Amino acid sequence: MRTIQNILLMILALFIQTSWKHPISIAGFSPDLVLLILVYIGITGGQIEATVFGFCSGFFIDIYAPETLGINALANAVVGFAVGFSRVGVVAEDLQVQALILLLATLLHDFIFFTFYSISDPLNIFFLLVRHGVGTAVYTTLLGLGISVFMVRIFNKRILPHA
Repeated sequence: MRTIQNILLMILALFIQTSWKHPISIAGFSPDLVLLILVYIGITGGQIEATVFGFCSGFFIDIYAPETLGINALANAVVGFAVGFSRVGVVAEDLQVQALILLLATLLHDFIFFTFYSISDPLNIFFLLVRHGVGTAVYTTLLGLGISVFMVRIFNKRILPHA
């Protein structure tokens, strides 16, 4: 049941991210909704489930933008594995910890993506990470924190790991 719910959430995130990117942008930054759902899956499901979801979601994003074919699949799979693996060693029930995990996961994704995207110009990696990665990471983290607070306040439901 949880896997079906995760599939539906990922499909919704992929749809919104690929078709409604401009309406949800603020100051040129868009949240990474797929990564937000991937971190949720990593915290609640573990490393194997998050790695599979990460690879599949990244592959679908790469199909949408074929000039980066394989980069998103790799970055999302690595992030999914890292979040799923780290859930055992941290107390992921705390909202601040969830926000930190989401921020670090987004920065890790963008670092991997920009490293392979601009492999011929290593100095460009730092520029892209500062220019695009930090803003996206902050926006995604604030959105994720807002969703978590909403879930706690309205539905009295926390995101809990199933360890």
